[in-house]
Amino acid sequence: MPRTGLIGGQYQPLTEEQVRRIHEASLTVLERTGIRVDNQEAVALCRKGGAWVDGNRVRIPRAVVEKAVDEVPSQVLLAGRDPAHDLLLEDKRVYAGTGGSPTQVLDPGAETVRPGTLSDLADLVRLADALEHVDFIVIPLYPTDVPREDVPINRFYTSLINTSKHVMGGMDSIRGAEQVLEMGVRIAGSLEALQERPFISCITSWMVSPLHLDDRVTDILLYWCRHGLPLVLSSAPMAGSSAPVTLAGTLVQLNAEQLSGIVLTQIVRPGTPVLAGYIPSVADMRTGGYLGGAVEFGMMQAAAAQMAHFYGVPIYGSGGMTDSKLPDQQAGYEKMVTLLLAAMGGCNYIHHAVGMITNMNSVSLEQAVIDDELVGMVMRVLRGIEVTDEMLAVEVIERVGPGGHFLMDHHTIQFMRSEFFFPKVGDRRDRTLWEEEGRFGTRARAAARAKRLLREHRPPGLPLEVDAVLRAEFTISHH
Repeated sequence: MPRTGLIGGQYQPLTEEQVRRIHEASLTVLERTGIRVDNQEAVALCRKGGAWVDGNRVRIPRAVVEKAVDEVPSQVLLAGRDPAHDLLLEDKRVYAGTGGSPTQVLDPGAETVRPGTLSDLADLVRLADALEHVDFIVIPLYPTDVPREDVPINRFYTSLINTSKHVMGGMDSIRGAEQVLEMGVRIAGSLEALQERPFISCITSWMVSPLHLDDRVTDILLYWCRHGLPLVLSSAPMAGSSAPVTLAGTLVQLNAEQLSGIVLTQIVRPGTPVLAGYIPSVADMRTGGYLGGAVEFGMMQAAAAQMAHFYGVPIYGSGGMTDSKLPDQQAGYEKMVTLLLAAMGGCNYIHHAVGMITNMNSVSLEQAVIDDELVGMVMRVLRGIEVTDEMLAVEVIERVGPGGHFLMDHHTIQFMRSEFFFPKVGDRRDRTLWEEEGRFGTRARAAARAKRLLREHRPPGLPLEVDAVLRAEFTISHH
C-alpha cells in the first residue's frame, strides 16, 4: 500500500472572496506588468503560446493562463522505488519530508557548524529512510567535497542508494540534469518506465523574485519538461524585500510567478506534471535577511495552499524551519507553528520539515530525529477525532459505571495504541526516573536515537549490475 497521506485544509486564512481577489490581482499583474525573460528559447515559446512579447518583457493574457491551468494535471504521482513509499499528490492530501541544500552540518552536541560532505549526505538520507514519519527525500545537503560539475549526479546517486523513498532535488546545470535523468532511465529500464513510475523529480528555482526568470535554470526547466517527468516551480519572494511588505501583496506576486511558470511548462509539453512551488517568505525588517521561523511564513503557506487548491494543482511548500542556531526551545516553537499551519492548510508536499536548522543554512541529525516526532504529532492532528458508536463508548461508560476505572477495560486495551501518539524522543516519565538515568535532555536523547538508527538501518542500495553500470558511466565519488 502507498503512503496515503492525511487530509489537511482545516485552517483557511483566506475567505473564498479573498482567494478570488488574489487570483484577479495576479492576472492583472501578468497582463499589465508581466515577467522579465532573458532566455530566448523561453521568449519564443511564450510568444508561440499567445503571450505578448516586447523585448525581454513577456505579458500573459488571462486566456493563456486559463488554458494552462486547464492542462496542468491535478494529480501527480511521486513514486518510491519501493511502491510502499508512493505518494499521490492531489486535493488537500499532506506529506512531509526533508529539504533544502545547505552546505553546513551541525554535529550532535556541537554548537558550531562545519562544511558538509558526501558522507554526511549518505547518513542524512539513510536516517530519513529509517524515520517513519518522513514521506520523501528532498536531497538535504550540498556536499562541499565533490567537484561542482559532479555534484548533481553524486547527490542523486548517494540518495538513491540510501533510500527507497521518492528522491527530489535541484540540478545546477544542464549537464547535471542530463546525467540525473539518464541515471534514472538506467535504474528504471527505460524513459517510459521512469515516466510511469517517476522515483526522481526536479526542483527548478527558475524565478528570481520579483517576476524575473533565471536564464540558466529556465534551460533546466525546459529540458526536464520535454521528458515528461515531475518538476517543481519554486519561487520564494520575501515580504518586504523581493515582494511587497504586506502578506496579501506577497501572495499576489507569488501567485503571478507560479501561474507564469505553469503557463511555460504547459506550452513546452501540455500535461507536464507540475508541483506549484509556492514558498512565501519573510524578510527581517532589521537586516533584510531571510526568516524561516516567522509565524507569518506559516500563515502565507496555508494561504498559498488555498490558491493551489483553487487552481487544482498540487502544491510544494515549506514548513518546519527555524531561525535558531541550535535544536533548542526556539527551534521547537518555530518549527511546530510553521509546520502545523502548512499542514492544516492542506499543503501537499511540505519540504524543509525534517532536519533543517538556522533556516536553510545547516542540517542536523539530532534535529531530523526531533522533527520526525513533530511531523508525527502534526499528522495526529490531521487524523482528527473519530466519532463512531464504538468511539463514543456509551456502553463502556455504562459497564465501568460511576466511581469505576477504565485503565484495565478491554476497550482501553483495544484502542490505546491507535488513539494516541507515542513519542520516541520526548520524555514523559516522572522526574525521579529521569534524574536516576542521567538527566538527559532532548538533544542527547535525539542523538542517541539517530546513532542507533544509523547503526541498525540497512539502506536498500541498487541491484549490483545496475550499480556497476552507473559507476562505469558517471563520475561517482566514494564516501
